[in-house]
Amino acid sequence: MGNSLDIPVGLYQHFKGAYYHVMEVARHSETQEPLVIYRALYGEKGVWARPLSMFTETIEKDGVSIPRFAYLDPQTQVLEVAVLDVKSGRELEFQGAFAQAEPIIRDTKGYISHELKRCLERSSRYILLVNWQTLDDHEKGFRQSEPYAKWKALLHDFYDPFPTVEHYKMISYKN
Repeated sequence: MGNSLDIPVGLYQHFKGAYYHVMEVARHSETQEPLVIYRALYGEKGVWARPLSMFTETIEKDGVSIPRFAYLDPQTQVLEVAVLDVKSGRELEFQGAFAQAEPIIRDTKGYISHELKRCLERSSRYILLVNWQTLDDHEKGFRQSEPYAKWKALLHDFYDPFPTVEHYKMISYKN
């Protein structure tokens, strides 16, 4: 918007834990009040508007003043990309098992969001994209956790070969 009402577009965490993506700061057509336009990254992923003054305010939690919505620096976030080749003929069974496994990863500290996509050219190939706050949240917090054993039990028998997993960070560049 180019004025002092700007807040960074990107990922925010509500003080209660949920994640949101701020898309824009708009103005109310009648009052000119600045409104933050943002999308929930959980559930129905609805789009919301909230007055900027309310979005950026601090609240009291356990006797400490904290932001209602805290900006999460994209330079620390990590995208996990896993190529999943499922044994032929077991695709629907895999999808059912994945639906059971989703709450396990969602409840992991540092988890932000995920998407599972099925390949059009190879129906037994999937790609799993998981956004984490940090690499350690995935590598240590999830993979070395007790719930990961349940994740493995639900899903690892479906893969042939075992998935390739890589991690990506946002790059920063100036025009």
